[in-house]
Formats: sequence, C-alpha cells, structure tokens
Amino acid sequence: MDGEEEREQDVVTDQPTEKGEEVPPESSEDRAEAETSQDAPVAEEGEPQEAAAEPLVNWQELAESRYDQLIRLQADFENFRRRVDREREEIQGLVAERLLRDLLPVFDNLERALKYMPTEGDAKVWRVGVEMTLNGFLEAFRRLGVTPIEAAGARFDPRFHEAVQRVESDQPEGTIVEELQRGFVWNDRVLRASLVKVSMGPGTPEDSSPDE
Repeated sequence: MDGEEEREQDVVTDQPTEKGEEVPPESSEDRAEAETSQDAPVAEEGEPQEAAAEPLVNWQELAESRYDQLIRLQADFENFRRRVDREREEIQGLVAERLLRDLLPVFDNLERALKYMPTEGDAKVWRVGVEMTLNGFLEAFRRLGVTPIEAAGARFDPRFHEAVQRVESDQPEGTIVEELQRGFVWNDRVLRASLVKVSMGPGTPEDSSPDE
C-alpha cells in the first residue's frame, strides 16, 4: 500500500498547474530578449548585410592639398639650406679675417727688420732669410685672396688709406708721398687701411714787404 501511495503522489506532482494557481512572473531581461529577437530582421542566406554609410572623399582635392603641402615643405627646406650655408660662410669668413689680422703684425715686424738690415757683410745672409720669409707671407696672402693696398704715388682714398700727416711736396695735393704701414684687402674687405703721408701741394713762399 505504501508503494502505491508514493506513485500516486509522483503522478500528481508532474501534472500541469490547474486554473487559479499563480504563474511565476517573467523577468525584465527575459522580456527584452524576447522583444529583440522578434524585432530583429532575419537575413536571408546569401544576402549581404548593408554596410555603414561612409562620407564620400574627393580624391582630387585631397591629392592637390597634399601636393601643395609637399611644395611648401620643399621650399621651406631649400630656404633653410641656403640660410645655413650663408651662416656657415659668414662664420668661416669671420674666423679667417681674425686670423689674417693677427698675422699682419708679424708681417710688419719682418718688413721693418728687413728695412734696417745691412745689405753687405755677414748680415747679408740673414737679410736673404728675412726676404724669403716675407715673400712666403706674400705668396700665402695671395693664395688666400689677400692683396696689398696701393699707396705711394696713388691718390688718397679714405676707404683704403688713413692719413697720419700732411706735408708739403712737389706732388699734387692729395697724392700719397710715403707709406708708413702697408694695408691689405681681403675679398673686397679692408683688413687694414694703409697709414700714409699725404701731400698738401707745393709750399707758398711768404710775401716779402719792401724796405722803407
């Protein structure tokens, strides 16, 4: 008997819910999932899905814009290269000019020593050595583009000459009668002006008054 009662209880448990009994409510997640599955269109087999709309690109305008940028960049680089070359040349020029200016006093001392050295006797050998050294200086200056400024007998030019004295002479007024220190020009730039004496013309004799 007990076995039959247990089987009857199992049958009653498996039967569907009768009218009037409460059905457990659906959760909000279940309802949203059901609505989504109903609204979603079913793509047929072999039919491609619509791609997202993309803005149209004007490739002609884009190419022209990139070309203009390239041209401007090339022009900027060319200007930069020229500026760098110009600055490098200016720096090299300043260094060379300073070096040449520092060598000029050495040249002056040799030239001054040669002027007062005897031309005969034992000192003649030393004179020849000094002359060779001076000629070496002048040759090196010539290779570097340094040239002496013409002075004696030339017209006075304030761009290249510096007058330290005006003297009476037979030369016309404004003529250089003596060079005290040689000047030099380097690449159209005056390294040092020549120190000169300038003629002020023949002297005017004083008027003599007659004896009374």
